[in-house]
Amino acid sequence: MNVYIFWILFFGLWGIVPLMIIKGRTDEKTNIKTVPEIKAKKKGWFN
Repeated sequence: MNVYIFWILFFGLWGIVPLMIIKGRTDEKTNIKTVPEIKAKKKGWFN
């Protein structure tokens, strides 16, 4: 019975760890900008 529990936990970790790594990478990319960017007016024929 202990062998079954071991393999369930072992394969559970192999399934969960990559998901945690992928989710951590996507969370790092989101940056919240507190200062709004001021866009300069374009000078040209087509505004």
